[in-house]
Amino acid sequence: MKKITANELEKIRGNKRVRQRLAYESPFWFTLLYLRHHLSAPLASFHMEMFHLIQEEKYNFVVVMAFRESGKSTIMNMANVLWSILGKPGKKFVIIVSNTQEQAKNHFLNIKSELEGNEALREDFGPFTENEAAWNRLSLELDYCGAKILSIARDQRVRGLKHNQYRPDLIICDDLEDSVSVEDRTLAAALGQWFESEILPLGNADTKVIVLGNLLSHYWGDPTMNRDSFILRLRLEILTGKIQGIFRAYPLIDDRGKNLWESRYPNRKAVLALRTRVSLGIWIREYLLKSYGQNNEEGPNIKFLTEDSMRDLLERIENNRLKDGYKRVSPYQKALVSQMKEFAIDAPRHSMPIFESLDDPKYFKFLDDMYFYPKKEYLEKRIAKDKKRYGE
Repeated sequence: MKKITANELEKIRGNKRVRQRLAYESPFWFTLLYLRHHLSAPLASFHMEMFHLIQEEKYNFVVVMAFRESGKSTIMNMANVLWSILGKPGKKFVIIVSNTQEQAKNHFLNIKSELEGNEALREDFGPFTENEAAWNRLSLELDYCGAKILSIARDQRVRGLKHNQYRPDLIICDDLEDSVSVEDRTLAAALGQWFESEILPLGNADTKVIVLGNLLSHYWGDPTMNRDSFILRLRLEILTGKIQGIFRAYPLIDDRGKNLWESRYPNRKAVLALRTRVSLGIWIREYLLKSYGQNNEEGPNIKFLTEDSMRDLLERIENNRLKDGYKRVSPYQKALVSQMKEFAIDAPRHSMPIFESLDDPKYFKFLDDMYFYPKKEYLEKRIAKDKKRYGE
């Protein structure tokens, strides 16, 4: 990824016609020019893939599972909404769906703040609205664009929603699950049924649907079901062809021990500082996007499934599609942009070998080797093994 210097960026900022054209065409440039204050660190390769998912029209159903504080909501929600209306897509009716009313309000206020107070955005793409009363609800109409943004919670009625003659043409579902719903199979099933019966029918054939979330469920008793997790169920339905879409996983550390966001977490010390903020269970599941047992916290006598449990399932699914017999297929998700080719991401899955206890010193050595900047020899051995196994 070519680094854009501060001088180059300032030259672009100083030329209104150039910045307007770049921002109109590209969500990446739109974010860099108008929403830079929301970026806590220089963008990483996986962020460029997120922008690719936003920009490409062929991706109409997108499911993204990313580690905590990855910037997924900033890019795939806020920046996406603003660019999709003000930029090239020209969306007319955008709906943001959240788990709670408080979350819906927070997403709305983030967008409202930019439309009200971002002077550069208002100068280049405004005016946005003349009806101040509309700002008092979790919906607003951009009269100049003829567009509407509506932020709702799961408990609100959505069937039949329209803005003038427009049905929703962009639907973003951001963190619909919580730690309670994934532990209750009744709630989990209700979420899936509600999504299929109420959310998907809202749009039309061209509506773009984006689902964002994290790995909250520990349930892998039957890896073909993923029964307790809405986002894992969507992943499986995409993999098996039941839904035409694309699933992306972005853990903080990939399967070869490579850091996906080095500009924010530049060394071992920075990663360890992040690690000490949460329990080991949360760290493995919500930052590394791995599953290791049926307890949220550390505890003794937790058994781990073998490293290849989920990988073998995905290979069987792929092998069923092959007409020329058995073939071992790489489990790593294929890069959508060139910057992501250096990463090996096979998540979420069981990646923990079998240990008698989380207190086992060998377990901590495994974590240290696998997820905290392993030695060069380890990386070379792991890459060589993958190449031999999958022919990469």
